[in-house]
Amino acid sequence: MTQQERKVLCTIEKGYSSERDEQIGKLRVYFEVFENGDILPINQMEFFCDTEQVFVTSGYSDIKERFKNNLFESVCIPTNFEQKDGNCRYVTRASSCEEIKGLQVSQIYDVSLPTPNEPSIVVDDIPLTKTLLIKDDSFIYGPFDYTSKFDDKTDSYILSLKSINTPISKIPQYHIGKVGIQKCIAYLSNDKRKPIFLANIKKVLEIIDEEIDFITDDQILSIYGNKIALNADFRSFTKGTIAQIRKHFSSATEYRTFPQRFNRLFQCLEDSLVWDSTKTELIQTFLGTKEGKQVLVDYISQNRDDYFKEEKANFTKKMEEETRKQKNAFDELKEKKEALESEIRKKTRERNDFEVNNVGALSSLSDENRKIIENQIASEKSKLDNLISEVKSIEEKYSKLKEYDKLHKEIQILEDDRDRARDKKKQMEEQVDEVRAKLKENNEILTSRLVKLKPDVDALCGLRPRNAVQQLDYNVPVKVHYISNDIEDIREDLIDTVLDSLNKQGRKTDYATAANILTTISQCQFTLFSGLPGTGKTSLAKMLGNCLGLGNRFLNIPVARGWTSSRDILGFYNALSQSFSPASTGLYELIEQLSSEIDENKEVAASIILLDEFNLSQPEHYFSPFLEMADPESKRVLTTGNPDKAYLNIPDYLRFLGTINQDESVQSLTPRLLDRAAIINFDDFEPNYEISVVGSENILDVNPEAISGKKFIEIFKANSLEVPADIEKILQSVVMTLRDDRLEYGNPIIISYRKIKAIRSYYNVAGPLMSMESKYLGLDYAICQHVIPLLNGYGQGFGKRLEALMLNLPDEMEKCHRMLRRILSHGNQNMFSYGHNL
Repeated sequence: MTQQERKVLCTIEKGYSSERDEQIGKLRVYFEVFENGDILPINQMEFFCDTEQVFVTSGYSDIKERFKNNLFESVCIPTNFEQKDGNCRYVTRASSCEEIKGLQVSQIYDVSLPTPNEPSIVVDDIPLTKTLLIKDDSFIYGPFDYTSKFDDKTDSYILSLKSINTPISKIPQYHIGKVGIQKCIAYLSNDKRKPIFLANIKKVLEIIDEEIDFITDDQILSIYGNKIALNADFRSFTKGTIAQIRKHFSSATEYRTFPQRFNRLFQCLEDSLVWDSTKTELIQTFLGTKEGKQVLVDYISQNRDDYFKEEKANFTKKMEEETRKQKNAFDELKEKKEALESEIRKKTRERNDFEVNNVGALSSLSDENRKIIENQIASEKSKLDNLISEVKSIEEKYSKLKEYDKLHKEIQILEDDRDRARDKKKQMEEQVDEVRAKLKENNEILTSRLVKLKPDVDALCGLRPRNAVQQLDYNVPVKVHYISNDIEDIREDLIDTVLDSLNKQGRKTDYATAANILTTISQCQFTLFSGLPGTGKTSLAKMLGNCLGLGNRFLNIPVARGWTSSRDILGFYNALSQSFSPASTGLYELIEQLSSEIDENKEVAASIILLDEFNLSQPEHYFSPFLEMADPESKRVLTTGNPDKAYLNIPDYLRFLGTINQDESVQSLTPRLLDRAAIINFDDFEPNYEISVVGSENILDVNPEAISGKKFIEIFKANSLEVPADIEKILQSVVMTLRDDRLEYGNPIIISYRKIKAIRSYYNVAGPLMSMESKYLGLDYAICQHVIPLLNGYGQGFGKRLEALMLNLPDEMEKCHRMLRRILSHGNQNMFSYGHNL
């Protein structure tokens, strides 16, 4: 903001119709937001306006439609018109109004504090903030999330409360804070005006008097019931099982911390056991009646396909297996039958030939003559066998003698060759020694002459002495003191700072987008910005470098067509000059600096390398040394080929950004690269950023202090890979739908464990940051960036797979639905060729 601008929190007051037929009106102001982050009631710290209102010069109807009755944020400036008594001192317009980000202000209701199991209150109007507080006697409780339902009978709203999902300040998850109202006086809006709000929620929650466990029975069953269900010791559920569960949890630290919570868990389990038996008895009694039987018959007839779907599939599978076995047995018998028929035909022909050629000979041959002939044949056969044995013995003896004579001659020839080779080798060694001595002598003479002649030659050629290459300064100021030691506070402060810096540079975006980009870059070694030309991929990457205060530690490398190896981007060792020749990209110099920082164990800023037009050449060729660094077991060591510095260490806080286009002029991304990268699609980004009059990017007035590289990785690192049960269920349904190998779904898509781990890690960090907008927004971003880029297939069956995937995704995951509809539409128009890389 400029010095004249002031930021306030306000609601809709009333509108007017001007002579120019434009909507104008007034806003009611409750709080003012100061540059140090404090949010105080209007006119309390600095005078704002007697009217406590702001005049809207244009777009009042847009503001009313966008924010309705909710509290929102507005940036206003002093009016240029002559001010009279009763007039507003400040004016604003629709483009200067935004939603309130994060937990800053909550509305207060003066009602009794409900219990966790009956967390409902009745109010006249819906709250104007995303969270609310309860004032009971002289204490304030909260903050609470809520859902609302209108009651026609009482003409009022029923609000169902629950503790917020994200732990805040000193309040653990599923807890609320209790603080005396006297501690909050400075941050309360004017109690003479309704409704009443409390600002600076996080600061108030740091001075709470007590933390109260406000977990519901449903949440208890969801948390600890999942742990029970996953325990192999509890396969059945009986009254004895409850005693086992009680014994199992009694030794846990959490049991000693929240004993009341576990007593409620055991009571719910006992109630469930009693109700199960009662429910079963009631259902059996009802189904035994005439009406019950008719209900059962009607239900089965109406849902025949679903009811018998599994039985039908199992029966079909069993029949197909039986048919296959019968067919194999039939084919085997058929082959045996054909072989027997062929043998019978052969024997029949032999018998007929023998009978035709020996008619009369057999009958005329006496038994005595037959014996004589047989004896003669046996005698001749014995003689023949003896002759064959003698011939074989002679041949073996002769072959051995012949082979021995041949080997003797070969040995003699080889010995002669050996003697000649020895003599020749001795002569060659003598010649080599002579040549080496001459070369050494000539080299010394030529070197001395070259040193003397080089200045004269350079002068004749007009060459000037080469200046030393100026070394870039990679050192940037690193932030030492943070707003607190809490990682979540540091993370939210960084996101707010980057978001504000982007807005100042002309790139208007929202909180969720900034949180998504920072989380993805911190968690992924390779992040790719994908989209059509002109969507601001490169400019946003450069702005991020400015926002994070990286200076020369942000390196922009335009990729050129025809790069084939790492020497194009890194450099190579020149054997002739016996020195390393770095490429003109500057990558070698930066990595050399980062490696030296590791050796010196310095606390330095992160570093980002932007590869503009990343796939103009094949990345797996020129970028291959860096691809394996996406694996957690990587040693992160780069081999240079330089004898002076053969290896360079790559720090964890070095991240790679890439911008890619999807057209015929670039290389397609391989599955290996897609599995290691997160792809953020820019085609859906709203082109709502202002055009700078200074240049392609606005320059910040003051260079911000950079966050430590190690801290940047630490604050976005997931503490666990476990996600809520409903999120895990959606993730597993996505994985199983894509890997389903049924023929009618076309070729399957296998989601690797690396991707599943990345999605869980992303949601654990980004999910709570985006929970104010939607419970599924974090998962929506993760699936868009890690799964949808893998969807490439052909045929109508693959289209059915994508349709089945859409059915498994909640309607709230709008980004995924939008991208899948685009892929299906494009594939149906292009001969069923589906793919994200359109």
